[in-house]
Amino acid sequence: MPEPDLHSSASTPGPVQPGLGVEDIRHIPVRERELRFTRNRAGAILAASGCLLAVIAAFLQLTGHDTITPYLPAPLWAMQAAALGPAVLCLYLGIRCLKYAAVIVTPLGVEILPFLRPRRTMRWYLWQQMDSVDRKGRHLNLHLADGPAVSISLRCMTPASRDLLVHAVRQRVKALQCSHYGKA
Repeated sequence: MPEPDLHSSASTPGPVQPGLGVEDIRHIPVRERELRFTRNRAGAILAASGCLLAVIAAFLQLTGHDTITPYLPAPLWAMQAAALGPAVLCLYLGIRCLKYAAVIVTPLGVEILPFLRPRRTMRWYLWQQMDSVDRKGRHLNLHLADGPAVSISLRCMTPASRDLLVHAVRQRVKALQCSHYGKA
């Protein structure tokens, strides 16, 4: 029996809709396509907080420059340090949240990366392990065939990212269940 043509016009995806901010993905092999979801909501809040604290520190520096006397320089510098230290920390954490993935949906399964020590405490769930998927509030529950349900918190993501993640995981699990892949 001849093999089907994988590059026919019927099997290739249509052009990407304009305005989505993505390029056409036809040149990427299917095995390497993945969806990465970052902690973009938490990252935006932390970055904005860091910028606000940096502006407060700059304001203290500019307004209090002439008022410092040689006898009492400590309070102004203490207030600036109290604003500048957390500003740097918030900016660092905000950029880290925006840059690194929290959940990755790959052709093999779902990869969950925690915020602290992601290389050591990463969790990986294959598609064949999942029986069903449901969403309760701001949590995505993966019901595994060989164990209890796994809950993924979606609070750190924007509502659009949450909906996209839930849709992607549901469709993949539904497609595998319909094809009976991995079943004896």
